[in-house]
Amino acid sequence: MFEVDAALHPFEVSDLGGESLLDLISDTRDVEWLAARRKLRLAYQLCVTNPAGPGIDPATWGDGLPGMAGDYDATLGGEGTPLVARFVVEDWAAATGVSRQSGKQFLANTLDLHHRLPRAHAKVEALELAVWKAFRLAEDTHDVSAECARWIDNLLHERGGNYSFPAMAKAVKLGVAKFHPEKLEDDNGLPGRDDWDVTVDHNQGAEGTSTLEVIGGSLDLAKFHDLVSDEATTMGRLGDSDTLGQRKAKALGVIADRQATLDLLGILDTEPLVHPETGREVIRRKSYLKARLFVHLSVADLATMCTSAATVPSGEVGVVDSNLFGPATTDLIAGYLKQLGTDARVTPVIDTTKQWSVDQHDPPAAMRDQVIARDPHCVHPVAGLRHRPHRPLRRRRPTGADEPGRLGAVVS
Repeated sequence: MFEVDAALHPFEVSDLGGESLLDLISDTRDVEWLAARRKLRLAYQLCVTNPAGPGIDPATWGDGLPGMAGDYDATLGGEGTPLVARFVVEDWAAATGVSRQSGKQFLANTLDLHHRLPRAHAKVEALELAVWKAFRLAEDTHDVSAECARWIDNLLHERGGNYSFPAMAKAVKLGVAKFHPEKLEDDNGLPGRDDWDVTVDHNQGAEGTSTLEVIGGSLDLAKFHDLVSDEATTMGRLGDSDTLGQRKAKALGVIADRQATLDLLGILDTEPLVHPETGREVIRRKSYLKARLFVHLSVADLATMCTSAATVPSGEVGVVDSNLFGPATTDLIAGYLKQLGTDARVTPVIDTTKQWSVDQHDPPAAMRDQVIARDPHCVHPVAGLRHRPHRPLRRRRPTGADEPGRLGAVVS
């Protein structure tokens, strides 16, 4: 397949490689930016040579949308831009092969960039800023005043000409807060105070990974993020070789454990804690993680409840449904126990097929747990069968004949 370079020299694409290939790729980028700049210049020339005036209606966002009023009657460009004849939109859309709505957006961005964002426009002219990125800034500042748009434009220039999406979003937010504070309370689809919440999702990550989402006060979240970052930095200085992001995630658990140890609620408030809905007293506890985990495994479980369809290798354990964080391997559960430390209480493995007895009236705790695990429901004889006299519990021996051998463990 033959192409031509900037000097109109033909070349075969399949013959390219090394530096020559990279040079042509860079040339392609330059050609795209030049073409976009030329298109921008032509669009502006079309606008300024066809102004709206006496007998010529201006183009508005509601053109071609019958019955639309209000904001749809606004002219294409933002405050401070010249009016453009209505027929310009149709001419541009037809010449470029786009819809009327796309044509309106392109012309509006062109007008805003020339008259409201002169520094960004100068960057585009110098081929230092892509047109599509400048248009993103024009759209984000379209509804603010001309003074606010100029302020945002100057701010980005003073901060080194960084036009990344985060930098532009921050500049726009600062400009809106300075010139249009009332807009901060508008219901524009962005999260606000009514959306403040803390949620955790245990089903969207890999094993042992969950997602924590927080929407709250900016100051509160900034302070907490600083606390997490400081803790992660300290962990790194103490020899933790994980990445900063991983240390920050682990720092949440460290902070929670430290807070639980301090038990600030008990220090600062000696009055009983009362649940706001039930009115019952809430017992303080040192650990903030309140969970009771039941894990039951059988030979069949090990063969079918593994992380993959393959057979579980010898010596490994499959996945169990912990009802706490979703499916988890016993290795992961062991990790949870290490994190809980002294707050974890483990009941030894319960073998429901074990046959044993004791010479005492009351069964030991292990036997009681074994019977409960084996018979989770009432085992009284059904009606119609001859009643058999109750025998002392010390003579009962679990047989486990009705089901495969099961192992149980309780973690709380």
